[in-house]
Amino acid sequence: MIIETVQAYNEGAAILWPTMDFGDFILLGISLFVLASWVFSIVFILWWGLLLILSGGKDDKIKPAINTIRFAVIGIVVTVLTIFVFPILWRLLGLDVERYAEPKRIFEKIEEIWNKMFWNNTNYNSDINNIDEFPSDFSDL
Repeated sequence: MIIETVQAYNEGAAILWPTMDFGDFILLGISLFVLASWVFSIVFILWWGLLLILSGGKDDKIKPAINTIRFAVIGIVVTVLTIFVFPILWRLLGLDVERYAEPKRIFEKIEEIWNKMFWNNTNYNSDINNIDEFPSDFSDL
């Protein structure tokens, strides 16, 4: 019973598979790095934005908050630029990176990781979408 439950969990929520090759592993690493950098940047922006609001106009509290927010935004911009510039540079060097460094595949992998992390099932409101199946009268209740 426990073994079947663990196997079902592993099949539904695993990020690493035993059949993963080197290119897929690189894609996973790039995607995890991009996702982590975005999450940390957003957390820094929100946290230091709150500290900026609560600074009370004191320069010794405003400057670090503004600098940290600035660096977090720069981090997001650099990450996005890297996603799009990295494959172009490697192609210019003659290396085939289409399998694991294409921006579309990176974003798809990030979405897959995000969905598996938070168990985002797209079928959770499928009953609501089928409004025609609701009875017109509730006499059978």
